[in-house]
This record gives sequence, C-alpha cells and structure tokens, in this order.
Amino acid sequence: MDLSKKTIRSKQPCSSGFRWFLKNTPDGADYQYLIDTLLAEGRVTDACWLVDQFGPVKDGQSIDSLDSEAVVAAASLTIGGNLHSDSVLRVAGDLHVQGSVRVGGDIHIEGDLFVDGNLSCSGKVVVEGSIKAGWGIDVQGCFQCEGDVRAGWSLTCATGMDVGGAIVAGEEIVCAETLRCGKSVRAGGNISVDGNLTVGEGIIARGEIKSGMHIKADWGIQADSTIVATGSIMAGESIIAADEIRCGAGYGIFAGTRVMREFWPDNAIVCAAQRPNELQSGHWIENLYTQAA
Repeated sequence: MDLSKKTIRSKQPCSSGFRWFLKNTPDGADYQYLIDTLLAEGRVTDACWLVDQFGPVKDGQSIDSLDSEAVVAAASLTIGGNLHSDSVLRVAGDLHVQGSVRVGGDIHIEGDLFVDGNLSCSGKVVVEGSIKAGWGIDVQGCFQCEGDVRAGWSLTCATGMDVGGAIVAGEEIVCAETLRCGKSVRAGGNISVDGNLTVGEGIIARGEIKSGMHIKADWGIQADSTIVATGSIMAGESIIAADEIRCGAGYGIFAGTRVMREFWPDNAIVCAAQRPNELQSGHWIENLYTQAA
C-alpha cells in the first residue's frame, strides 16, 4: 500500500513528522518501507503513529529471526526463531514467534500473539486478540489482553492485569496489583494477587489462592491448599479448599451469592479443613479432600 502526501496530511500528523515526510518521500512511499525508513532514523513514535492511523495490510511477512532496536510492522508477522526488540514491538495484525520474545519496552499487537517459547516484556503489554506462550510469560508493566491468555509455565505481572477471556497457566500466577478476568482463571500452582482478584467465571488452583484485597468469582472457587484474602471472599457458587478458608478481620466469606438458598446444598458448598468463623452464606460440609482420602 502506497501512502501519498495527501493521504498522510488527511490524518493530521505533527508538523515535525510531516516535514520529515515531505523531505524524504515527497512523492509518497510504500507503507512498510516508510515505517522501516522512520525506524532507521530513530523515529519510532512516528512509525507507531502510522500503524495507529492506517492499520494492517493483508499480506503477512515471514522472517527467520529478528533482533532490532524497535520492531514495527504493518502486517501479520511469522518469526522462525527468536524476536528481540530493545524498545517497542508494534504489529498491526497477528504475531507468531517460533522461538522466544524479549522486548525492552512496550508491546502492542492488534491480533493474536503466539509464542512457542518464553515471552518477556519490560514495559506494558496490549494484545487485542489472545496470547499463548509455550513457556512462561513475564511482564513488568500493565498487562491487557482482550482474548484468552495461556502460559505453559508461570504467568507473572509486576503491575495490574486486565484479561477479557480466560487465563490458564501450567504453573503459578503472580500479579503485583489488581487482576481482573472476564472468564475463568486456572493455575497448576499458586495464584497470588496483591490487589483485588475479580473473575467473571470460576477460579481453580492446584496450590493456594491468595489476595491482598478481595476475592470475587461469579462461579466457584477451588484450591488444593488455602484460600486467603485480606478482604472478603465472595463466590456465586461453591468455595472449596483442602486447607483453610480465611478472610480479613471484619470481612466475611460469602458462597452462593448467585444461587437460591434452597439449592445451596448442591450448588453453594463450602468446605475446608475447618469451618471458617466468618462464613456468612453457603452450605457447610465436612472437608471433601479428607473424605476422598
């Protein structure tokens, strides 16, 4: 796709960027060529601005590996090896990397992000599709994904997470601030969230579930260890733990908030090593893990 002077001007670019365009490509240029030329001169912000304005082109690109100061692409990318960017990774489409991804700044992907290896980002992550990593995911900035997030190993975020779909991790999930998930959260290890843990469906952990604030799930909550919150614990259906269920001082534990009281014995079960003193609703039974043993 060629971009002309008239087309660029219609998007109301900054004066500095438009002067650069008139000086370097007065007769217009191919979309991706223009992006690459901007990157070569260190104008990363201008390259990202072009992608924001004109979006993706249909034809994707395939590259063996990629190691650059910044990566900005106007189409879907397939990388046969590893991808490394010192600063920005911006793709107007899908990105499939058959190795690992390491980015020193922000990531913004307009489609899906599939990484066969490890995904590491020192900035924020914004993915408008789904994320799947064969190994682990480690993000230092904010983490935002409109689809599902799947990690074969652990999922770690040093700030907050906002995921529209489901979250599945083969090992632990660690979030240093608030974690909001539109569907379910499942971990092969512990789930540890320093802020609120809010889930549109259910929460399941093969280890403990721990929150520095409140835990809230519209479906059930289940842990193979403890369920502990500094605030309240609320579930639309059952709350089940192999060890203790404990909320913060002055708060309560509420099961069956989406279930009629007469159906609590079947759909709003609460069980743990011992009955919580703060239990406000739900049907208490003896520990299911002990009975199974």
